[in-house]
Amino acid sequence: MRNARDRSLGLLWITTLLVAGPAWASGPRGDGLPAELPPSVAGQRLPGDAPRLGALRLEWEAADAARGKSPKGAPRCLPFQEGERLEYVLEWMGIDVGRATFLVAADGSFAGKPAWHFQMRAQTTSWADRIYRVRDKMDAWADAKMRRAVGHEKIAREGSYHRDIKLDLDWKRRRVVYHNQWKAFPAKPLFSDTWDPLGLLYAFRMHTIAAKGVRKMSVTDGLKTIRAEVKVHGVETIEIGGKKVSAWHVEPEMKDVGGVFERSPGARMHVWVSRDGRHLPLRLQSKVIVGSFTATLVKATGLAPDRPGCRLDEVR
Repeated sequence: MRNARDRSLGLLWITTLLVAGPAWASGPRGDGLPAELPPSVAGQRLPGDAPRLGALRLEWEAADAARGKSPKGAPRCLPFQEGERLEYVLEWMGIDVGRATFLVAADGSFAGKPAWHFQMRAQTTSWADRIYRVRDKMDAWADAKMRRAVGHEKIAREGSYHRDIKLDLDWKRRRVVYHNQWKAFPAKPLFSDTWDPLGLLYAFRMHTIAAKGVRKMSVTDGLKTIRAEVKVHGVETIEIGGKKVSAWHVEPEMKDVGGVFERSPGARMHVWVSRDGRHLPLRLQSKVIVGSFTATLVKATGLAPDRPGCRLDEVR
């Protein structure tokens, strides 16, 4: 089972933990977007089956506070909003193998209560399908105040590996039960602020990280609950969208808790995130069984206004 997941070239692990901080190196524009990156180009398309990415331009859509809504009871100031959509190109050894999309859905409820709904979809390109076909879906729900996870579902279709997974989070008893299509596993305890792997991505974007150090958050995959660590290595310059951009370099340590993109046992995951107030994950790199894996942001739409001073550690 582990080898099957590794052969999927890591298509199911995008940062269970991400961090960031304020201000781009060259200074943000009036709308908060980095000056180095080009504006959106109408009609621009990705080379869906290109053998290499080359210098893809990164599309950004100017923020519009009137477009995005939030569930009833949500904090007024957040780095994301309903309708945010982040699209990534996935590479293995520099070869274009897939796409991943992250969306803040607009349905705004879970089990009859106001909630955030986060979605992830990943799939291989048509030529990569001939080698190892991947079609994965992940849905996560968080309470409206963004304090913890309230629901999680995952449908994995990776070659011959098929799984339908659901986490039942019982906050009255503070426990989680992992279900697959065959059975329910023994309940595991939860911390009061525990997140599922996908929701954790958005929760961490709300924290202020302004210097090197380590931050801890609770995460569960239903089989294990841990205090995960993220090392902040500092600010680095990376090339994205044909431009050099300043970003925070962080390294999440999940202790074998399953995430959004799987990786080889013992491999290190490196993430570069934007230094504007939205804390967008720009690039991810990790090792897989053979070679290395990279996810690069190529399109960002439905963005919330840049509010670098508003964070979870201030609104709670």
